[in-house]
Amino acid sequence: MSLMHSARALSAGIFAAVATVAGFATAASAEPEVVFRAAHSSATTSTGHQAFEFLDKDLREKTGGRLGLEIFPNSQLGGERELVENIQLGNVDLAFVSSAPVASFNPSFFAFDIPFLFKSREQAYAVLDGEVGKEILASLDKVGMVGLAYWENGFRQLTNSKKEIRSPEDLSGMKMRTMENEVHIATWRAAGANPAPLAFNELFTALQQGTFDAQEGPINLFYDMKFNEVQKFISKTNHIYSPWPLLGNPEKLAELSEEDRVIFDQAVKDATAYQRKLAKEADDKAEKAMTEVRFTTLSDEELARFAAKASPIMDVVKKKAGADLVDRLIAAANQ
Repeated sequence: MSLMHSARALSAGIFAAVATVAGFATAASAEPEVVFRAAHSSATTSTGHQAFEFLDKDLREKTGGRLGLEIFPNSQLGGERELVENIQLGNVDLAFVSSAPVASFNPSFFAFDIPFLFKSREQAYAVLDGEVGKEILASLDKVGMVGLAYWENGFRQLTNSKKEIRSPEDLSGMKMRTMENEVHIATWRAAGANPAPLAFNELFTALQQGTFDAQEGPINLFYDMKFNEVQKFISKTNHIYSPWPLLGNPEKLAELSEEDRVIFDQAVKDATAYQRKLAKEADDKAEKAMTEVRFTTLSDEELARFAAKASPIMDVVKKKAGADLVDRLIAAANQ
C-alpha cells in the first residue's frame, strides 16, 4: 500500500469516528444517494455555514433528495490548513476556507494578499468573477482540488485589546496574530507589529490568554467567533478583501452524472449569490450588536500611512504569485 493510500485510510478512519461522535449531519427524511461531507472552521451563525445549509436544501429539492450535504462546522474536521489537505485526500468533499492558507498549496492565491487592492465589494466581485479570478480558481486543478466559487469572508480590519489604533506607530511592539501566510506576516512586520501565525481554531483562547494583543479579520467573523469578549478596539483599515474559496474534491465531483453536475453547478452559483448577500448585511449587523467595542474609522491620510508601510510587500507578492499574474490582477481591479 502506498504512503498516500495509507494516509487516506488512516485519515478516513479518524474522520469516520469524528463524524459519528459529532452527529452534525444536516437533517433529512432519507439519506441521499450522494452525500457531500462539507466542513468549515467558522461558527454555525456564519454566512458560510448558512450558505452550506442553503446549498444542501437546494440540492435535495432539485434532485428529489438524491444529492445532499453533511455539514461539519467549528473546525470539527480540522482547521483551515487541515481542511485543504483533507479536500486533497478525499476525506472532506466541500470546504470554504480563507484564501491565505490556500496560498501555501497554490502560490497563485498569494495575489489576493496585495494590501489595499480592492476598494469595494462590487470591484472585488467583478475581478473574482472575471477572467483573472476564474484563472486563479481553475489553477487549483493542478494541486488536487476543484475551485468552485469565491464566497465572501470580507474586508479585513485591525483589532486589539489595548488601545485605539490610528497609525502604524500605534502598533509598535504589539504581539499580533496573523494567518499562516508569509505575505501577511511580512505586511504586519512592515507596519511595525510583532506578528506570528496561528491556526484560526486556536485564536480565541490565544486572545483570551493574552498570547496576542492584536489580530485582523472581517467584522462579522469577529462577532461570530465572540472575539468581542476579549478584544474591544477595531480600526476600520479595510486592508485586504478576503474571499472564501469554495473547494471541492475532484473524485467526489466525478461521481456525479452529467445531469447532476449541471444541477450541482447551478446550486453552487445560487448559494454564492445568497452567501454574498448575507455577507453584505453581516458586518453592519455585527457592528450594531457590539456596543461594547470601540470602532475607529480612519481618515484617507491615516489609511495612506498604512498603505505606504505595506507598499514594499508588492515585490514579495510578485515573487510568490508571479509578476505577470499580479500585474493582470491589478489591471483588472483598476478597470
